[in-house]
Amino acid sequence: MTVRLSHHPTRYWHRLEDGRVQCDVCPRACKLREGQQGLCFVRACEGGEVVLTSYGRSSGFCVDPIEKKPLSHFLPGTPVLSFGTAGCNLTCKFCQNWDMSKSREMDTLAASASPEAIASKAEALGCRSVAFTYNDPVIFLEYARDTALACRERGVRNVAVTAGYISPGRGRTSSRPWTRPMWTSRHSPTTSTTASAAATCARCSRPWNT
Repeated sequence: MTVRLSHHPTRYWHRLEDGRVQCDVCPRACKLREGQQGLCFVRACEGGEVVLTSYGRSSGFCVDPIEKKPLSHFLPGTPVLSFGTAGCNLTCKFCQNWDMSKSREMDTLAASASPEAIASKAEALGCRSVAFTYNDPVIFLEYARDTALACRERGVRNVAVTAGYISPGRGRTSSRPWTRPMWTSRHSPTTSTTASAAATCARCSRPWNT
């Protein structure tokens, strides 16, 4: 069965002199011609613009204990509604969710859910928070942002499980108003938080390109 995706407009991109468009969400800076997809697989060039092809579609949902994220002293003992999409802008060889994060099959995005539906379901299930996880939410920034805002209107908190591999001054500014907390990997005393997060996996702190 072929899943029809909603191609959602994005904000962080610009046109190049050679006719291509450049995605500015993450440091990959993918330069795309019409019909091409970025390394993440879900941001693509359509109609001369960069669109998000996974908006409103998830690779699955699960209710987890908040400690599994893992978070400490944040709504302890409460359930969190977890979800993600297909694709990722990292290339970790050890990824435990590789079947979703490196999926090139649109049928992976089998679950349809609007931001409002996710917020409503979280509230109905008694989940105090919603987590963007399984793959890095940086690549589905617009979907995560709208979901987070819908959750906030219902008093549901948001958690972003991310490596933080995002372009400074671009997509980063969009996440600050609605993602608290944001779980990233640990960092060395000799590096900034941003530099470390861009170089390591959010789940196990190993270098993402090994």
